[in-house]
Amino acid sequence: MVLSTVFFLVFENGIDYFLTPLFEKVCREQVDLEARKVRSKKAIKNIYKGFYFIGTTTFAYLVLKGSYIMPPLLGGDDSFYEHFTHYPYWERPQYYTEFYMTCMGYNMAGLLQELFLEDKGRSDYIEMLLHHIVTVYLVVFSYVTNIFIGAPIILVHNASDSLISFVRVINESKYYAKNPFLFFPALFVWVYMRCITFPQILYTVIFYTNHEIMHPLLMPSFRLCLSFLQVLHYYWTFLLFKIIYNYFFKGQADDIINKNKSSSDVDTFNKKDKQQ
Repeated sequence: MVLSTVFFLVFENGIDYFLTPLFEKVCREQVDLEARKVRSKKAIKNIYKGFYFIGTTTFAYLVLKGSYIMPPLLGGDDSFYEHFTHYPYWERPQYYTEFYMTCMGYNMAGLLQELFLEDKGRSDYIEMLLHHIVTVYLVVFSYVTNIFIGAPIILVHNASDSLISFVRVINESKYYAKNPFLFFPALFVWVYMRCITFPQILYTVIFYTNHEIMHPLLMPSFRLCLSFLQVLHYYWTFLLFKIIYNYFFKGQADDIINKNKSSSDVDTFNKKDKQQ
């Protein structure tokens, strides 16, 4: 995990350093140089995230396909309810450990990035810091305690974030007017994974988990963190639909999910701007 954490930290900041100047050439903002830099850095970060999410989603599916925990919702034939079968001595699928080490490294790198390298003045700093802390805890907890359902949880989150990341990339480019072509498929995947599939996982963890064979504090904390994530999912989904409402009824769309103070004044576009 240490090696993967270092790799992701170096890789993220490396591509930010080398690719941000290249993206500035296609950035939607070409007048305000400071705004252009902010938008370009944001786009490169989301390119990095998007490819990570696509890669780990594919990795997770290949590792988990055919296992007794994959329901039809995720392309399998079984059920989340079977996740405690043979616990704690179930046989891990091939490359399961490598998958987890990759995800642990990415999320730990994200937490360290948030703590030491990101702007603490961002309006969403506390929200994202809590999200990183909860995510790292859940990933580490599910691996250390050998809870099989942790892998589908990662799959659901990464799959739902993959297209959203590229929506944000396009939104920062001069091609932002074409964003609806990707936004609506991304919204469908997001809602399907986070508002339909994930609640079933949460229900399974709450009502179909034998907590008596674990430490009395471990499973309640796991359930609490998953419930916190579900609340965030509904909140972020509300913001996504608010973007649609603002676009069609107010003529503007704000990136109100991935906002920060330094770019809040440049994250709004309206239909009038498109016509100029």
